[in-house]
Amino acid sequence: MIRHFKIWVTVLGLVLAGVTLYFAGTLYVGGCSYRNNCADGGRAQFTHTPIFTLIPATLPANLAVFLASSNSENCTVTAEILLSSWISAGFPATQPFNFTDLNNVACQASYADLQPLFSQSNLWYPGALACTDCHNSSLSSAASAQLDLNSYVGILAGSHRSPGSATGVDILGAGNWQASTLNRVLFVNRQMPYGLPPNIEPASGPTILAGLPLSVVNATPAPTPSGVEIARPNTPGGTGPALDLTGDSTVGMQIYLDHCQMCHGSQGIGGILNPGSDDGTVPELNPIDPTLANPDYQTFAYNVDLFIQNGSRPAGVNPARSMPPWGSQNGLTQQQIADVIAYIISLNK
Repeated sequence: MIRHFKIWVTVLGLVLAGVTLYFAGTLYVGGCSYRNNCADGGRAQFTHTPIFTLIPATLPANLAVFLASSNSENCTVTAEILLSSWISAGFPATQPFNFTDLNNVACQASYADLQPLFSQSNLWYPGALACTDCHNSSLSSAASAQLDLNSYVGILAGSHRSPGSATGVDILGAGNWQASTLNRVLFVNRQMPYGLPPNIEPASGPTILAGLPLSVVNATPAPTPSGVEIARPNTPGGTGPALDLTGDSTVGMQIYLDHCQMCHGSQGIGGILNPGSDDGTVPELNPIDPTLANPDYQTFAYNVDLFIQNGSRPAGVNPARSMPPWGSQNGLTQQQIADVIAYIISLNK
């Protein structure tokens, strides 16, 4: 009995040893494959693609074009060109002056076109204050050089003047750009705007859209074959789906009050000033331009829809107000446009 017991113990020990060796071998081969070095294990071998070192790009912060208006016909010009042309032309207050833009196009602008150079923040460099934040009608601070850039009169009055005094030191060089303080401070010594980083390029200041090509200013619309020139927007585009919808003049009246009255006046009677435009006021809609009115509703609606869909820029060097493209930019739905058209036509019955 003892002899048989010893035999079974021996067999059991051999079986356990065999099982142990089997599991150990399985773990080794599975984890390390058949290599002597387990560092790589049984992992798949990857061929690594080297990643190139990226050289950081530095973009000139003030190369962004500031849009003085939404009209794509505006000229592209640097601050230096615009200011130097204005001063060299005798720094007119309202009369236009000529310049050549960056595309070598002969253009025309007015003082109103260059005013954003002084009043617009984040223009000369990211985070830049507007010049008028410091240089305004409050002349008490020494840091402002007692200079008011907030208005034409203030610029003309010059710097280093005490409150109540009419004039100070001329900054316009009496019409000589090269001798002007404005040129020296902004472009020669680059002392301003305040906080201007030393590495900002170009030295000619920000690029903006301002003024209009002379070809646009002097353009004369061709009359229709009948000899009657029908008013048309000076922006491209056709009519919209609103012409196929039935308009409600009552609903259109409320839309007009919300979106149109501020420019065209109560019930379309006009009288709203539009500085910089040839007419001086926003066109009235009651009565509307006689070339747009028509006894046929669809013809009348067609004429009005062209303006509402595509907008229009009034004739003039720099009109303060322009007709927005309500349809093409989805400012109003086509049903709202149909309703407004119905209201405008009702005003002219």
